[in-house]
Formats: sequence, C-alpha cells, structure tokens
Amino acid sequence: MTYSDNGAGVVNNFLVAIASEDAITFWNLLDSRGKGYFLGMWFFALGNADLGAISLLAEDENFLKDALNQIIKDLKTSLVAILDGPRVGDLQYTDSHHAVVPVSATSEEEKVVTDHIPLVLELAPTQGQYDGKVGMTCWKIDTLKCFSVRKN
Repeated sequence: MTYSDNGAGVVNNFLVAIASEDAITFWNLLDSRGKGYFLGMWFFALGNADLGAISLLAEDENFLKDALNQIIKDLKTSLVAILDGPRVGDLQYTDSHHAVVPVSATSEEEKVVTDHIPLVLELAPTQGQYDGKVGMTCWKIDTLKCFSVRKN
C-alpha cells in the first residue's frame, strides 16, 4: 500500500489480503482503534506480558499470522460472495472522517451482491509505508464497524 491509495484502493487491498490470508497486509490496513482492541485482547490473554512486549509481538509476522488466522478465515467465509472478482466502487462519505466503499459481485444465482466496507480517515504513520509524510491523512479499515457488520 502506498500513501496515495484512495479509499477504493484500501478496500481492494483489504479484500486481496483476506482472499490470500495475508495477515501482515490485513494488520497494516486496520485503523488504530481496531489495532488497540486487538492489543488489549492480547494483553489480557497473555496475562504476564507488558504492553511493550505486546507491541513488539504486533510487529512479528509469525505472531500476527497465528493471532489473526482465524479472524481472516472467518472474514473470508463471510465475504466469499464478493471475494472472487469484486467490483470496488467509489468512496462514499458518511461524514468528514468516515466513508464506505461499495463492493459488488455476481452470485451463483446471477444476482448482484453488494456489501459496503467502512473506512476511517487517520493521520498517516510517521514511518514505513508512507515514507515519512508526517501529518498526511490516509484511509484505514474502520475495524470495529467492519467486524460488527460481519457479526450481524
């Protein structure tokens, strides 16, 4: 993912990460609130680890693969109708910091299936994938909204 990715590009990368079970890309596309949720769960589950250790684990590829594997597989199952040849639509703002991107695909019954992936606008990280462009914004998957939609 590059800094210039628009909302549709983020959603496309998200769907590709789910389809290919790519935990690293999946993790990098999640918003900070969603990452915080997972870090809190891991902190609670690991009991005696401190937050610094949990933060380091969240940068470890093998840990992320193990920790996120079932979540990604469940998303892959629930999004199966739109993962094969999705047509990613245009960004649709819901307010100044939130948007959804419609994703459509044709089902086996030749019926068009459309889902909406929620996004949130955040400050871009100061290092790594955004080449140090401090203060710039980027779209991320609105994790808690996305997962609550999947749950229902």
